[in-house]
Amino acid sequence: MNYLTAEKLQQFMRRSVILIFALLVITAGSTAQLKENSLKSDLNGSRTNESMNQIKKQLVYELEHGTISKIYNTTYHSLTSRMKKDGYLQESLSGAYRGEFPRTIGGFVSLLFETEDYSRIQRSLEFIFNSMIRNNLAKVPHVIDSLKISGNGSVDQWYETEDEIDGRAHVVMAYARFCLKSESQNFENKYYEIAKNEVISFLDQPYFYYIDKSNFSCNAIHLVFNCALEHSREGRMWSAFDLLTQSFVGAAAQSMMELAERRNDTELSEYLRIRIEVLKGGVDNYLTRVVDGKKVYLEMRLPDGNFGRPFTGMGWLCYGPVAAQWEPLDRQVMRNTVDLLKKTLYIPDELDSSLKYLAAEYDESGEISKFVIGKGIGWDIEYCKQEGQYDKILEWFKFLNKYHADKPIYLESMSFKGGQWVKADCGNGEQSVWWCWAIARLRKELGLSAID
Repeated sequence: MNYLTAEKLQQFMRRSVILIFALLVITAGSTAQLKENSLKSDLNGSRTNESMNQIKKQLVYELEHGTISKIYNTTYHSLTSRMKKDGYLQESLSGAYRGEFPRTIGGFVSLLFETEDYSRIQRSLEFIFNSMIRNNLAKVPHVIDSLKISGNGSVDQWYETEDEIDGRAHVVMAYARFCLKSESQNFENKYYEIAKNEVISFLDQPYFYYIDKSNFSCNAIHLVFNCALEHSREGRMWSAFDLLTQSFVGAAAQSMMELAERRNDTELSEYLRIRIEVLKGGVDNYLTRVVDGKKVYLEMRLPDGNFGRPFTGMGWLCYGPVAAQWEPLDRQVMRNTVDLLKKTLYIPDELDSSLKYLAAEYDESGEISKFVIGKGIGWDIEYCKQEGQYDKILEWFKFLNKYHADKPIYLESMSFKGGQWVKADCGNGEQSVWWCWAIARLRKELGLSAID
């Protein structure tokens, strides 16, 4: 057996003391560093919170007293006052568009939910459904004019039946959501079959490319086809599988499924339950792509006789899930999409580099269209509110303060032409309702009433 000599024991003790001292020094240093980092973190957090509180105060001032307040109040009261007693809502004040666009009612009802104006919600929907009954229409029309009754009592009403399925879905979504909130059983019963037939058709051929157990490309893409997508790109309608359409059809189906469950219409609720899941799978498989390792939504997929060609340009259409208040996939996909979109489209103002704005769209070559679209601004404001990006909302307010202060009623769009920003069709129904919807929700988020 080996024993420690006195000399070896002393060496061992000295080394142990040195080691313990070194460990104490390291621990003390680490603790000090942790405290310093914690203090820096607290200070940065405090500064961030203080900065965000200042931004919120600026937003509140604008919403109560500034240009934004004036535009919002004027536009909101223009929308509500122009609606006739029978529920007809004129789309354009300038005459740029004839009649009422039923798709506008989806946004109008969303806005009126925020201001709790349920009477106008019901009348606006009644006008569309009664017009369908009056004119023996199986589908929600693209445009309807006001009702004209001649001296001899004959009824005349012009309408246009372009098959715009996303516009039809706006109306069904609005009807179902209203029924789920209201206690107007007579209203619900009177129009239930119309809404039911519409939503069934949305998720069946020829619109929905799905047949159970079919692997043919014409059936297996599991997306809703829009033959008349009203788009700003190239100033025309497109035929496409687009994100906006999937979002509003999904929203209409979800709300109608909940309504059917409440009414014990198990056949419809089961039909919709299954097809909503199929639709979500279609979006996941065929209306997304991966960029830099992150999944993002495609704006649309163009028909090519097979599974469609992915369109890689991006723009306001990508905000469809925000507008419909229905997201087919996890929220992170929406975040990734907006982040990617803004890498190209969030740009300095051509006339004032201290301002930034979100341009409407870019094409597949990356070329930016330097204009803003009214509802696109509203949808981005709502998205930024949801994500706590109040600084981005303030940028919009600064932009509108500079270029919209001369017009008291909200624009359809604004384009950069000839070295200046040019506004179009101020008071446009569809653009105005969605922007007002976003502003109403922002007001409530910041502790204000939806409308003064």
